[in-house]
Amino acid sequence: MGTNYYVIKDHCQCCGRSDREYHIGKSSHGWAFTFQGYQLNKLDSWKQWKAFLLDQHIQDEYGDAVPYETFCDMVETYKSPSFHLASGAKNLSHRDECKRTGDFNAKHDWEDADGYSFTDMEFS
Repeated sequence: MGTNYYVIKDHCQCCGRSDREYHIGKSSHGWAFTFQGYQLNKLDSWKQWKAFLLDQHIQDEYGDAVPYETFCDMVETYKSPSFHLASGAKNLSHRDECKRTGDFNAKHDWEDADGYSFTDMEFS
């Protein structure tokens, strides 16, 4: 089980209605954050996502707003590829697990310079 995060556009303060513009990615227990990549929009690294998100409305799949600083802190600490769980195990990586299971597709799955996993395939 995990939580998906989105960039929200046209958020109405009165009724709460909004449109999801981008799926940022997913946070799951024991896993590093997995990003949805948008190569045509140049959102294919954490560094690029971080710069883009600076002035965006971030929301989780449950409709809760997530402040920029809170989101960045999550991604860069306990959801980072190098984070070790209390058990001593390192966060799992989408890219590494796809390679291990034979589901890796070099055309659609990649890792950025900081070790974060990306895919341009739809996922939830």
